[in-house]
Amino acid sequence: MHPTTNLLIVHYGDDWIRGSEACLLNLLDSLSTNFKPVVWTNNKVLVRELTAKGVTVHSASFELISLQQSAFNVKASLALYKTALAIISEHNINLIHVNSGAPCQWMTLAAKAKRIPMLCQLHSPYNLHDRFTLTLHSAQRLVAVSHAVAKPMLDEGYPKQHLTVVHNGIPNIDLSQPLDVRDRLNIPSSARVLVSVGSLITRKGFDKLIQALARLNSSQDQHHLIIIGEGSERLNLINQIHTLNLNTRVHLVGEQSNVSAWLAGGCDLFVSGARSEAFGLVLVEASLAGLAVVAPNVGGISEVIEHNSTGLLYENGDNEIDSIVGAVKQLIQSPETREVLTNRGKQVAKDRFSLEGNTTQMESIYNQLLEEGVKQSWWAWFSSLLRPLTTFFRTRCLAECKSVRSAHEA
Repeated sequence: MHPTTNLLIVHYGDDWIRGSEACLLNLLDSLSTNFKPVVWTNNKVLVRELTAKGVTVHSASFELISLQQSAFNVKASLALYKTALAIISEHNINLIHVNSGAPCQWMTLAAKAKRIPMLCQLHSPYNLHDRFTLTLHSAQRLVAVSHAVAKPMLDEGYPKQHLTVVHNGIPNIDLSQPLDVRDRLNIPSSARVLVSVGSLITRKGFDKLIQALARLNSSQDQHHLIIIGEGSERLNLINQIHTLNLNTRVHLVGEQSNVSAWLAGGCDLFVSGARSEAFGLVLVEASLAGLAVVAPNVGGISEVIEHNSTGLLYENGDNEIDSIVGAVKQLIQSPETREVLTNRGKQVAKDRFSLEGNTTQMESIYNQLLEEGVKQSWWAWFSSLLRPLTTFFRTRCLAECKSVRSAHEA
């Protein structure tokens, strides 16, 4: 019988349940009984979810240090460090999992002081400023949700042997009770229905999908677009819909608890307009729901969707709207191709992106860390913090010197 490992999971995020929060909840639901989780977070919505599941939770405000601020709240940072030490002692923590980059700012030091093995899971790429101020390089082990997320850290010198890419996984989805989206939204049976899911923010590119829909509806064929999600861009999207006279063709249905039922409810295609994407978990959901996928070739999406095999990828840029329209038309006009992509996509999603596989990989990394312990010296830990400065020197200082020299020579 394996001894129980007391696992502290620290999560930083806004008050919602989206990508990294959903992945955390899935992990907690599937962890073996060898791990007893305790969660420390600033996310009030997540606190309610975890409390309902019976998970021990500590809630607090997390104030970060940023070089872009006029002043640092050193007192707040010290308080977070002290709270971390107290939680580790209270629950006799054996292992720490930081579920986003931000808490590394105080957790790597706390883990080092207490000699507790720690990993940080990166759900998105971080810019140079954040890689430095969040002290990401000081994490004993990194887990990235895609190779695209891992690349900036590896390029900057983070040891390859200490970084593992673990693609997100999703639980088996229940498609036994799909809803009829055409009936729900009064969409004619002859119309083509496109669907997309995500937060209504600029990065998700729903404005691009609305532009593409306007082009598609310039022909005799009737196309509708269902957008599932909520966010700060709702009013801008409504204005765009009104301007393009698409009020009856675009359906903003808000947040839905049964996304899979909507995806499997009679839609023809899943379309993404993302300007950037760390992984694209919803693309896996769409594939499992039996939809062919059209998505941009950005970030980690190409690790989820293989062009012309499990979906169609297009390039963002000057011709992106034409590319979206062309890909949609190609699949709408060729049911045979759509069926092939759908079947392959569904099988790949089952084989490569299951929650069981994801959890097995995470537990394997947990066990490796427990076996390794903490061996890094304080000097090595401190030196790791300075890696982003080499990038700054190379990309900013040397570039500036080169520019000045070129100006003098001219």
